[in-house]
Amino acid sequence: MDTALCDDLLQEVFRFLPRAAAPAVSLVSRRWYALLRASITSLTLRLPACSDTSTLVPLSALLSHFPSLSALAVVCTAAPAQVADAMLLLVASSPSAARLSRLRFLPDSAVSPAALLAASPALYGLTSLHLTALRPLSFRWIAFLPRLKSFSLVNSAAAVNSSRWSSDDVDGNGEPVGALPLERLSLCGICSGDRGFGWLWRRCGKLQWLQLRACDGTGDGPASQSFAGCLAGLLSLELRACRSVSDRLLLLAADRCRALTSLLVYDGGSREALLRFIHQRGAALHTLDLRLPLDLHNEHLLAIGANQGHQNQNATHSLSALRLQSCVLITGDGLRSLACTAAGAAIEELALVNCDVVERESGLLTFLSQNMRNLRRLDLSYNETLSDKEVGAMLSSCHNLIDIRLSGCRFITRRTMVSLLRYCGWSVEVIDISRCLSIAAADAELFAQEAARLNQMIIEESSVSEELRAIANRKGIRVGPLQCS
Repeated sequence: MDTALCDDLLQEVFRFLPRAAAPAVSLVSRRWYALLRASITSLTLRLPACSDTSTLVPLSALLSHFPSLSALAVVCTAAPAQVADAMLLLVASSPSAARLSRLRFLPDSAVSPAALLAASPALYGLTSLHLTALRPLSFRWIAFLPRLKSFSLVNSAAAVNSSRWSSDDVDGNGEPVGALPLERLSLCGICSGDRGFGWLWRRCGKLQWLQLRACDGTGDGPASQSFAGCLAGLLSLELRACRSVSDRLLLLAADRCRALTSLLVYDGGSREALLRFIHQRGAALHTLDLRLPLDLHNEHLLAIGANQGHQNQNATHSLSALRLQSCVLITGDGLRSLACTAAGAAIEELALVNCDVVERESGLLTFLSQNMRNLRRLDLSYNETLSDKEVGAMLSSCHNLIDIRLSGCRFITRRTMVSLLRYCGWSVEVIDISRCLSIAAADAELFAQEAARLNQMIIEESSVSEELRAIANRKGIRVGPLQCS
C-alpha cells in the first residue's frame, strides 16, 4: 500500500482529508508523514520562549518540511526584538516564502522596519499581513509588497516604549506620493503623537475597509490633516473603543465618506456627532452596528428611518442590518417608530444584544416581527430574563429566519425550541444556544433531528451529548462552540 500511489497523487488525496485525519495519516509510514507535511498549506506555530537567535535553529528545520504553505501564523512569547527580527528573516528564507499569501507574525515584541524591508523580496506574494508591533513606526517597506491588500498592526505601548518618532514624518527629496495596494487596514493602540502615519495615510487612497481599535488619535499630532485623504473610497468604517477621537472621526466620515455602506461604533462617540453622521450619510448605509450604552437615543433611530425614507425613495437598497448592543437609553417607542418606516421594514438582520428594552417592554418583539417581515437573522443574546412567551410570540411572525442567536438567555427552555421548530424549522440554518442553562441536552438533540436545513449549532462542548454528535455526523451539522477567526 505504501508504494501503490505516487507522491503527487498521495498529496492530492491528503488535501481532501479533514484535519482530524492528519494524526492517523502520519502514523502509516515515514513517507506518508513527510508527504503529509509537504502538502499542508496552512500552519500555526506556537513557539516557546526564545532568549537569543541560537534558539531559532529548530524553527528553520521545521519550516523546511512545509514547502507548500500559503498561510502561516507564528506566535512566540518572551522574544526580544532582535529575536523577532531573526524569526521573520527565517520565515522569509523558508522554502514556502514565495508561496505565502497570508502571514500572521505575532511575537510579543516589536519587529523592525529594517527586517521587514529585508524580508519583503522573499515575501513578494503576501496579500495579508498581521503584526503585533512595529518599532520605529515606519511604513515605507509596504511599498515593496505590491500585492499586500490587508494589513493589521497592534501598536501596543509596551512593545514600542517611547519610540513615537519616525523618519516617515515627511516625504524627503520630493518623493512622489504613490498609492499603496492596501484595501483593508486595521490599527490598534495608535496615539495622537505617533509619527509616521502621515506617510501611510497619504498613500491609502484605495482603502475600502478601515478599523481603529483603542486609538486616541490617528498619528502625527492632534491636528493631522493626512488622515482625511484615505476616506473618499471607504466602504466600511469600524471605531472600537476610540472615545477620545471618535467624534472627530465621525464628523470627518460625515463629510468625506461618500461611498460608505457600513459603520460600526463601539464604546465611544457622542450624541451630536452620531446624529450628524446619520443625517449626512445614513441614507446610503446597509449595515449599522452600535454598542453605545450612553450615546444612542431614540432620536438616532428616528433619524435613521426618516433619513432613509426621504433620500432612498428611488434607491434599490436600504438598511439591511441593524445591530445594537447594550444600548440602555433607547426605548420601545424608538424601536417601534423605526419598524414602522420603510427603512425598518427592509431590515433583514436585527440584533438587540443585552438591550434591557427587550426585557422591559412586553410585546415589543412581537410588534417588531410583525412589521419587519424581511427578517432573516435575529440576535437576542444576553437578554438574561427573556421568556419563552416573548420569543414564541415573536417567532409566530418570523417565517424566514435562517440564523437565530440566543446565547446567554438563561430562562428560555424547551418551549422556545419547540416554537422554533414550529415556525422556522424548515428554514433555520444556524442556531446559537450556548450558555442557555435551561435548555437540556434532549432539547438540542430534538432540534438537530427535526430542523430540515440546520448546518450549525453553536453550543458548549460540555453540552454536546453522544446522541447529538451522532445526529450531527449523520446530517452534516457542525456542532460545538463558536470558532473565532
